[in-house]
Amino acid sequence: MPAPSRRTPSGCRTPSGPSAADPALAPEEWVLTTDDPVHDYHPTFTGNGCAGARVPAAGNGYAEAPVPTQFHVAGFYTGREGEWARKAGLPAWSTLDVGEGSATFNAAFAPETPPGASGEEAGGNPVGGDWAPVGNPLPAAARGITGYRQSLDLRTGAVTTAARWTSPAGRVTDVRYELLIDRSRPHVAAVTVTVTPHWDGPLEVTDALDTRAATRVRNTRTGGSGGLIWLTTQAEGSAIPAALVSVLRGPAGEWAVASGTHSLTVEAAAGESYTFTKYVGIATGHDGDDPLSLAREAAEDAARAGYARLSAGNRRAWDREWEGDIAVRGDARLQRQVRAAKFYLLTSVRAGLPWSPSPAGLSSDGYNGHVFWDTETWIWPSLLAQHPDIAESVLDYRVDRLDAARANAEAGGHRGARFPWESALDGAEDTPAWAPCGTYEQHISADVALAFRQFWLASGDERWLREKGWPVLRGIADFWASRAETGEDGRHHINGVIPPDEYAAPHDDSVYTNVAARAALRFAAEAAAVLGQAPDPEWERVADGLVVPFDETRGIHPEFVGYEGEKIKQADVVMLAYPWEHPQPAEVTRVDLAYYGSRTDENGPSMTDSVHSIVHAQLGDAKTAFEYTRRSVEPFVRPPFDQFAEDRNGGAFTFLTGHGGFLQEFLYGYTGLRWREDRVLLAPILPEELEGITLRAVRWRGRVFDIDIAREVTTVRLRQGAALPVEVSGSMYVVVPDGEATFPTPRTWPHR
Repeated sequence: MPAPSRRTPSGCRTPSGPSAADPALAPEEWVLTTDDPVHDYHPTFTGNGCAGARVPAAGNGYAEAPVPTQFHVAGFYTGREGEWARKAGLPAWSTLDVGEGSATFNAAFAPETPPGASGEEAGGNPVGGDWAPVGNPLPAAARGITGYRQSLDLRTGAVTTAARWTSPAGRVTDVRYELLIDRSRPHVAAVTVTVTPHWDGPLEVTDALDTRAATRVRNTRTGGSGGLIWLTTQAEGSAIPAALVSVLRGPAGEWAVASGTHSLTVEAAAGESYTFTKYVGIATGHDGDDPLSLAREAAEDAARAGYARLSAGNRRAWDREWEGDIAVRGDARLQRQVRAAKFYLLTSVRAGLPWSPSPAGLSSDGYNGHVFWDTETWIWPSLLAQHPDIAESVLDYRVDRLDAARANAEAGGHRGARFPWESALDGAEDTPAWAPCGTYEQHISADVALAFRQFWLASGDERWLREKGWPVLRGIADFWASRAETGEDGRHHINGVIPPDEYAAPHDDSVYTNVAARAALRFAAEAAAVLGQAPDPEWERVADGLVVPFDETRGIHPEFVGYEGEKIKQADVVMLAYPWEHPQPAEVTRVDLAYYGSRTDENGPSMTDSVHSIVHAQLGDAKTAFEYTRRSVEPFVRPPFDQFAEDRNGGAFTFLTGHGGFLQEFLYGYTGLRWREDRVLLAPILPEELEGITLRAVRWRGRVFDIDIAREVTTVRLRQGAALPVEVSGSMYVVVPDGEATFPTPRTWPHR
């Protein structure tokens, strides 16, 4: 799981219908909507993989509650300054407020906040990213808001907000916002508002860059003139510069400019509609030496293109991503939850951007915006199957920080590369010093190795393996070979580690850590063979000698030497079966699953149940697998926009780790999809509660194919690439280009 700060350390097309981009699809399949901005309302989040924004109930601007509105951009970290690096947040660039003289539209959404109160003081977790309602907001109607509706279109990431607003002066105005962060232009966002007053008089629209939302920045400067405002700032400690430029377009009127804001006032006539659009450019020092010039160019280019062209380009870009759809038939709510999960993952990653998502992605600074095993183990596999270009870019984050991992290993007295438990800007260990996980939770290096091997199996890109994969795999193998100790029994042991179960103190021979380390050693030897390199003979010697604890009496793998059945925090031993594919009898997998399922904390994090679902599906138990699917989503998803929270009572939000684990149930659980160098393995199974599951545009070694699981038969269709070898329950099928292969969908599978 992510950071120790929240721990208790020891403490494409098918018979099922049109493609995702087809406008004939019913909107409700793709659009999440609410009519109540107050009760059980959790504001949505959108992004393009480079920049992200939390969108409050007003549809624009900054809000403190119920979740602080944050605006993040990839790679914008502070320095350590004696502690640890954190994600820095930009000012709110989405503010486009409407006023009529007596009040403003946004003010109608401000909660009644006790003096000095904040989310942290109200019980939130500033490290984990928990939310806490602040103040006691009045019903929307009591604040002059009626006819409210806010929607998130999962196909485009656009958030629309519409309402009728009655001001304190009694003036009635219809307001409609649309906000998008352009997927086709990584440094561009836009907000447009259409205002229809039912009165005559001055209508004022104010564009602001609101510094109240900024976190951990300094040296902020603002300026501008009528039509354009700008802001520059720096992340604390690292001094990484960032810039925002907003260009406002609207009807002819009178401009007024102040620090960080400008407003446009027009003489409005009752019943007429007036549209104002702000085009925002966002850039940091990672993009170039002059972020302000880059941001200004991005904003002005967008303004010249106009909102219609911007919106169309954004949709085309999202259409390309949604070629990789996951269709769930027979459960409309589950279908929306699956698509929402995929959407939220895509908001925080993009091809060509070498940054790794934190557990909350670009939605917040939860867990300081640090990168954990959450990426490689929970989020990343759900990108690999349908978005390998994005998956490769995410791995580049580790490639670029290999030297830091080497330094980390050396500092601990070991060879090779040891990746940090918490990573931020430069790849050094960023776990707070008081938390033990940074020292003891070392399995993350093996988790990184697994992701690198999976990318090689799925891509077959030998150049990538030679230039990027091999150095990382070799470094990790060298680390484990030097980390293991030879005991009096002549076997190899890894002592003093915290397993994935973070309720456990440091123990010897964590079965997860040992199995993962052994596999990582063998992954490096496999890569060496592919590349014609000589593997270090120590790798195989240590791998063969590593102890894998097993209790013959109970028939289980004990979590570690000395484990006596204590409650555990999250999935640990059950992960030997998936994702590690540890060779063990199916009965052992079944007993491990039953044993640890009853000992897992019901209040643990949201991704645990997803592993239980996948392993039950692997064992052929579709009924229990689906029960765990329900458990893995319903207690954690928050209305009205289907965002995961970290646990049942709160925690990090929006929790991409949970979304990623949930998606793996459909990508790898019910399909049985596993990657091999020479074929794809499938073991499809369909719960009785569903009518079918379709994965579109799955990608393996230059092939693009669909998997359609129906009640009686499963069909694989090859849409692109050379013939596709598929193994199903020991039988081989070869799907020819533009052809398909069909085989029965079993009710249960033999134990594997």
